[in-house]
Amino acid sequence: MNDIVFDSYLNKIFAFDEKTGCIPAGSRCYCYRIDGEYFWVAFKEPILGRSDIKLHSQVLIKHGRPVHI
Repeated sequence: MNDIVFDSYLNKIFAFDEKTGCIPAGSRCYCYRIDGEYFWVAFKEPILGRSDIKLHSQVLIKHGRPVHI
C-alpha cells in the first residue's frame, strides 16, 4: 500500500465494532505513528496490559472503523 493511503490513517481515531484477535469488540484507538507496514496506536483501554501497541496495517484497515468527531 502506498504512503498516501497510510498517511490517511495517521492522527485518526478508530473503533473495532467486532472482536478481532486479542482486540475486544468496542475498543477504540488513536493512530499516532506509521512504522513501515505497521501503525502505532494508543488504545483507550489497555490490550494485553498495554495501551500503546504496534498493529500490522491490515488489522486496522480490515477491522477498524474511522470515528468522526
